[in-house]
Amino acid sequence: MTRRLLGAAAFTLLATASAIAAPALWKVSDADSAVWLFGSIHLLPADTEWRTPEFEAVLAGAERVYFETDLGPNAQPEIAVLTIQKGFVTDGRLLSDRIEPELLAKVREAAALYDVPMASLLAMRPWLAASTLSVSALTQAGYDPNKGVDSVLQDEIPKDRQGFLETAAEQIDFLAGSDEASEVQMLEGTLAEADRMVEMTEEMKAAWLDGNPEILGDVFMAEAGGYGDAFIETLINQRNHNWVVKIETMLTGNEDALIVVGAGHLIGEKSLAKLLENKGFLIERVQ
Repeated sequence: MTRRLLGAAAFTLLATASAIAAPALWKVSDADSAVWLFGSIHLLPADTEWRTPEFEAVLAGAERVYFETDLGPNAQPEIAVLTIQKGFVTDGRLLSDRIEPELLAKVREAAALYDVPMASLLAMRPWLAASTLSVSALTQAGYDPNKGVDSVLQDEIPKDRQGFLETAAEQIDFLAGSDEASEVQMLEGTLAEADRMVEMTEEMKAAWLDGNPEILGDVFMAEAGGYGDAFIETLINQRNHNWVVKIETMLTGNEDALIVVGAGHLIGEKSLAKLLENKGFLIERVQ
């Protein structure tokens, strides 16, 4: 309770200062409690300055900080095993047997460009091949998963203050649970934007840092739109609906929580904030 009161007092003081461009932060309230929503970017350059006094006040005041899933060192072995189980072929059909020759040629070109062994990609299902190429492209451009908002915060916050909206198994199931046609479309969409992948990520990062979720949403949808409706429905909308139920429970229990999720979950008419607003909660943009 002391942390809550101190954090609330500090935030009240800071909120009176002149606003600056910063990643969006929302307050979600019912009659007698509130939680906070903050959109993250999962990979960032090491020199990205995204923390503000306002964010630090909310972080200090939160009794618990929730993330999408556990990314800590103790969770990595399970994530690695699940990725192998769900992302690599088990039926003898290589990636080259699952996609058309024209798309395979684009995979080879991207593999060479981003220094990804083609032999590894051939052993992957299309969804993992797409994810691997995306991460490799961004890593080559200086983006680091260890410097993403989630990883940085999980490293510094004590485990007893951390909570998770889904398990690693659930998250990977969302990635791997689509039918093969949808997986192939995800791979096609990734490669169609390969030339602009880093540029579009830079645009999203700039919009995020400027606190402009509308522009971030436009760029995100321009990039993710090529992945197909199944991608958006499974990886964004369905998970948002799942998380709303858990956030309602936090508010019912008067839990003082900061909730950190990918910025893509906080844009558009089916965003986490909009779904909570539709449930009758008060949504305030505070940064």
